[in-house]
Amino acid sequence: MKPILRVYPSAWRRRYGEELSNLLEELPATPATTVDLLRGAATLHMRAFLDRLAPRLAPRLAPRLVSAGGPPMPTHPLQRHPTATALIAALITAPTVIFVTLSFLAYQLELPGMQTWLQPFMDGLAQAPRIVDLFLLGAPFLAFLIAALPLIGLRLERVDGELRVTLALHARTLNLIVLGICVVVGGFLASHLIVEFLFERP
Repeated sequence: MKPILRVYPSAWRRRYGEELSNLLEELPATPATTVDLLRGAATLHMRAFLDRLAPRLAPRLAPRLVSAGGPPMPTHPLQRHPTATALIAALITAPTVIFVTLSFLAYQLELPGMQTWLQPFMDGLAQAPRIVDLFLLGAPFLAFLIAALPLIGLRLERVDGELRVTLALHARTLNLIVLGICVVVGGFLASHLIVEFLFERP
């Protein structure tokens, strides 16, 4: 994908070309990445043209670019699809959320009839392969990482010959909701394990 960098404006390449070239070594050469690179180059050329033609209208007509300090560098594929990653994270952690919710209602709140209804499922889970337990335990933590990655953005720029890295945190409602659920469920599981294995073990 590196030949695509030649399509970018020369001034932009002098400032960001090395960082983007290094970044491309870590990204998979997929059609989506290629399209994003070409779209970024087209947007940069459009912004440069609009800056010359109508400087005041340029930010409105090309809002994806940042005029102060240059355009944001692309980071990772997950950041381009925050809603999709939030839904994937929700699907991953859904079995654990259901399991924890039913267990909480049956054994902590002791709702009438819940334990009798849930016990066959718990017995079947106890006989299930170990991988099932590991998935239920690890799902909230994996889902947390997947939902959190799109919220973290890195901006690379060279200022006075020095490379400057800026960390940006984006607020995406759906991702934040999934993160909150993962924290609650993961915290419940962690506290349950601590109590069971450290305080109740004979």
